[in-house]
Amino acid sequence: MLPVLAQMTRQITEAVVAPSIHSMPGGIAIEPCSRTDAESCLHAHELQCERDLEQMAGQLVETQDLLLAMYDLTKATRSHLGVGEILRHLAREATRLVCVQGAVLCVGPTMVQYPEDLIDEYAVNMYIRIAEQRGEDLLLSAPHSALPEGITNLCLMPIQIRGGIRGALGLINREGGFTAPDLKLARAIAEQAGAHIEHAMLYQETLDQARLQTEMEVARRVQLQLLPHTRPRVSTLDIYAESRPALQVGGDFYDFVAKSDRSVMLILGDVSGKGVSAAMIMGMVRFAARSAARFLPDATPASILSRTNNDLYDDLTLLDSFTTAFVAQYEPDHGLMRYANAGHAPVIYRAPGGRAQMLEADGVPIGVLPISLSEDYTLAFAPGALLVITTDGFNEARDPDGTMFGYERLLEIVDEFADQPAQVIAYGLYGAIDGFTAGQTQEDDQTLIVIKGIA
Repeated sequence: MLPVLAQMTRQITEAVVAPSIHSMPGGIAIEPCSRTDAESCLHAHELQCERDLEQMAGQLVETQDLLLAMYDLTKATRSHLGVGEILRHLAREATRLVCVQGAVLCVGPTMVQYPEDLIDEYAVNMYIRIAEQRGEDLLLSAPHSALPEGITNLCLMPIQIRGGIRGALGLINREGGFTAPDLKLARAIAEQAGAHIEHAMLYQETLDQARLQTEMEVARRVQLQLLPHTRPRVSTLDIYAESRPALQVGGDFYDFVAKSDRSVMLILGDVSGKGVSAAMIMGMVRFAARSAARFLPDATPASILSRTNNDLYDDLTLLDSFTTAFVAQYEPDHGLMRYANAGHAPVIYRAPGGRAQMLEADGVPIGVLPISLSEDYTLAFAPGALLVITTDGFNEARDPDGTMFGYERLLEIVDEFADQPAQVIAYGLYGAIDGFTAGQTQEDDQTLIVIKGIA
């Protein structure tokens, strides 16, 4: 800077002491300037240069102070990741850096004041609304009707978070009032606070998602544990069952209950909806149906559905939910399959050597009416007979154009694989659905039980 000033001085001196040239009649006359005028002009330029230097030095100091303040602010908050913790440290640092009596930071419903509560939440929220309406910072000084008692001046800076005003920084009682450098520093702190808060929110969301993912994985394992791990061993039956939820947990379930008279109860249910809520209701329905199948004297499919409906009607009504269910009872001594259907479809029966056909439901789903309307029906179940019970995640599966798989395709697949073992039939159905949907996201739970009579 000093060499520049010396050069400016030399240029000014040369310009001032240089002779002035003016025209005279008959020629050009040269007249030197007075020494007093030259010294006066030089002194004026020296004063101007001095003022410019002082202004530049002040700007450098101000910039350095701002950078140091931002460094202190970043250093103080970089180890804190919770939103509440971030707000407390930002309020403390803002109070120290701007030299005010106190600070308040508000983000959504969370409000933090430091070092003590100097202003009530209602007043802060009012100031934020005013700043939002004006679209600019709010600066109030006493006497002002909007200032609460004990507040001599207030500076409120809205904080931008994710593209919108989600909070504000308020600085309270600056001795001597807020100057331009104070306001510049406060605005820098507010912008820095927005970045820190946004980072903290993102970190918290990541933690929440990871925690939810872990909890959902635990719920999935628990639900899988509730499903039977082994199938009943009946010499005249080939049984296979599987469930594929659309999400990590689902509302479908199946169960087997072996009776002391060598008969076997088969239960399949589909709770309305999917996801966590359906999974929780599924646990209730499964427990009630399994208890009825195990402990009712002379239990039949219809009596199991009736008892389950009686036990759960009030709860399902309160939850605005219902469950379709199919219960079958195989009697090996008579070669019969007794069943009852509470609004469930599709259920497919294929007699030995015959064609696959749908079994219609005669009752309403569990939880729709205070009484069950399902009745017992009987099927001959000789070797070669086939019963396929699926949930509507099969027939309602859609291809990329939105066309549903439908009942007719299910019947065709059952006829195509009817001579195969139960597990192969199940894989054939799942494979047909996978091919039809062509990689589309599974929209609903897909659960099935395949029962085939064998010699």
